[in-house]
Amino acid sequence: MSIRHWRAAPGNLARVRLVLAQGRARRGWVVWCALVVAALLAGAAGSHLYWRERLAPLQRQVVALKELQQLQQGLEQSRLQLRVSEARGHELERQIDALNQRLRESQDELTFYRKTRDAKR
Repeated sequence: MSIRHWRAAPGNLARVRLVLAQGRARRGWVVWCALVVAALLAGAAGSHLYWRERLAPLQRQVVALKELQQLQQGLEQSRLQLRVSEARGHELERQIDALNQRLRESQDELTFYRKTRDAKR
């Protein structure tokens, strides 16, 4: 019986309804698209994690460099304040020396006037 069916098949091909795309083909396309999207998402997540790990030391270096720049600016300001303080100290010492010199001169004049006044008496 199967032989007859096999021989009769070519004659019946013109009467057979041809289906170019079945419902499964659409589902397969949707499944493939979903798999591609899932693979892209997994790749993006993996790439993000990889580059985050690779760039973490660089980010720490950037933060360290910013801190270093702030520390250097603070050091420079401290040095400038030290120079200003030293300059003020030197200026005050110079003024004190000048005042001491004037005090000695005034005391010498006072001593001279006292001696001349005592000598007149």
